[in-house]
Amino acid sequence: MAAALALISLGLGILLFRLNLTPQPLLKFASELSFTALCWMVFAVGVMIGTQRDVWRKVMQQRWKLILLPIGTILSSTLVAAFVGKLMGMSMTTGAAIGSACGWYSLSGVAVAKIWGAEAGLLAFAVNFLREIIAFGLVPVIAKQWRLAAIALCGATAADTTLPVIAKSTNPEGALIGLISGGIITASVPFVIAFLSSLAG
Repeated sequence: MAAALALISLGLGILLFRLNLTPQPLLKFASELSFTALCWMVFAVGVMIGTQRDVWRKVMQQRWKLILLPIGTILSSTLVAAFVGKLMGMSMTTGAAIGSACGWYSLSGVAVAKIWGAEAGLLAFAVNFLREIIAFGLVPVIAKQWRLAAIALCGATAADTTLPVIAKSTNPEGALIGLISGGIITASVPFVIAFLSSLAG
């Protein structure tokens, strides 16, 4: 239900903008409003985690999963995107760089554009933005059976924008795993893209 409302809200926002029905003051305020809302949601997740006294102990008992989950997410995203990129006629390093962002569209668009050109940068932005939107819709469904797969789908966004969805769809333990995994991926993405750029050169 929450995922459906989020997607409907997104669609409504796009429609109003395309029809020029969005008030200009709202457009100027939208960025600050969205950031404030995100901070509040992440704060709420933090409170939820904090109320569970044994959640940290339970999560730390899964130390190998905490390491393998972000590594597996980065590797699978990078390798799959490399082969898909090859099928689309681009170099494997370009495709790999697009996929290695793991949903971090704001960084990938700029970083990929600087190294592989504006067209690749635009594609990186679109692909990673779409990954985040898909995560909002699929996490509530996937998390019922495969919690770690749902967190992996979120990629880097598990540490911020999709964290509230993970928390609502799993439990405090799942939210904390998502936060840690997303944080590790976010810290790793710039280095992965830099490494791929050295291969391209």
